[in-house]
Amino acid sequence: MIELVMVVCLAASPAECREERPVTDINSVMACATQGQMVAAQWLAQHPAFTLSRWRCEVNVPRQEKI
Repeated sequence: MIELVMVVCLAASPAECREERPVTDINSVMACATQGQMVAAQWLAQHPAFTLSRWRCEVNVPRQEKI
């Protein structure tokens, strides 16, 4: 399982950041590396109050439930 992990911060308050893990159909590390930027751009277009701090691809890391 390959998962795209984005760290996004509020544009109005850059110290307030969180991880977002959008559901994608990415199935390889290479695809994640090439498609991750497009997925992040689409997510940011839908969430204009946020800026992207960084993103990464995780392999075989179970999705964690938000508390």
